[in-house]
Amino acid sequence: MESDSLKLESRVVVGKVATRSPRFSTWCYQVVLYPYWNVPHDIAVKELLPRMKRNPGTMERENMQLVTKSGKVVPHAGINWSQYNRGNFPYQFRQCTGCSNSLGVIKFNLTDPFDVYLHDTNFKLAFLKDLRFLSHGCIRVEKPIELGNYLLHNQLDSNYLKACYKDQQPRPINLDKKVPVFVVYMPAEASGDSVIYYKDIYKLFK
Repeated sequence: MESDSLKLESRVVVGKVATRSPRFSTWCYQVVLYPYWNVPHDIAVKELLPRMKRNPGTMERENMQLVTKSGKVVPHAGINWSQYNRGNFPYQFRQCTGCSNSLGVIKFNLTDPFDVYLHDTNFKLAFLKDLRFLSHGCIRVEKPIELGNYLLHNQLDSNYLKACYKDQQPRPINLDKKVPVFVVYMPAEASGDSVIYYKDIYKLFK
């Protein structure tokens, strides 16, 4: 929205019941082209580490890197995955850039305490679902390039982003003016003289 005008409308995918997207108000201050996905530690040890133990080939299949706390990429071929668990895993998983990246090719950084942001996705079919509560908490946007172009005054090269080049270095672009963001949860809305009710997935209204 700008003033009282609707500038862009887009479907989104939000958090699962177990990993809800929080309700908050914040600012968008930066757009990142071809972002890495730095897998949060909780997801890494609960989901990815067990999969690596079952099939180490998951690293190549999902285009992952193993990164130390200091940011150094280390070879994963010789890693003995069985020695690690939730309590002693010393690395971070990082997914390389490109269209196979879970964040897609564009990410919108927010100033919020929840480590939640808006982003593109490599799973576009999710937007065809009626119930789109599928993420770990971040918000996937169906029209990320359109949103990026609006925030950056049509400076994005859409062809560059849609080409899905591999192994690009992330390119952060600061907005010239921070944009307010409001994340709300509304199982009911007014429509003319009537009220439309939606399923209260998070069960916040009883």
